[in-house]
Amino acid sequence: GKIPLSLAKLNLAFVDLSRNALEGDASVFFGSKKSTQKIWLDRNSFAFDIGKVGLSKNLEAIDLRNNKIYGTLPKGLTKLKYLSKLNVSNNDLCGEIPVGGKLQRFDESCYAHNRCLCGSPLGACKA
Repeated sequence: GKIPLSLAKLNLAFVDLSRNALEGDASVFFGSKKSTQKIWLDRNSFAFDIGKVGLSKNLEAIDLRNNKIYGTLPKGLTKLKYLSKLNVSNNDLCGEIPVGGKLQRFDESCYAHNRCLCGSPLGACKA
């Protein structure tokens, strides 16, 4: 099923909806004014533009693998000082992986199998 938009009003510390048959826009769990620490939405059919989401400064873990998420990775990811887990593999992401912060410490498998994601630790972006 789909995520109700009314969930955007919630300020949850930990969201784990992994391994379900959920679809639609799960961007309601993101927001710069939220205090969310962990977002696990992996292995669903969520589809939204990740480049348009705000990020909680408290984010420690983001697992979005195996969805239909598109757009470019937000530059705000480089400012997350507590980020220790990130996996956006197997989505429809494009563009260059932002440089800085802790993003380059995650290996290639965390970014692999996207439509046209590029930059370290993946291959160089084509001009």
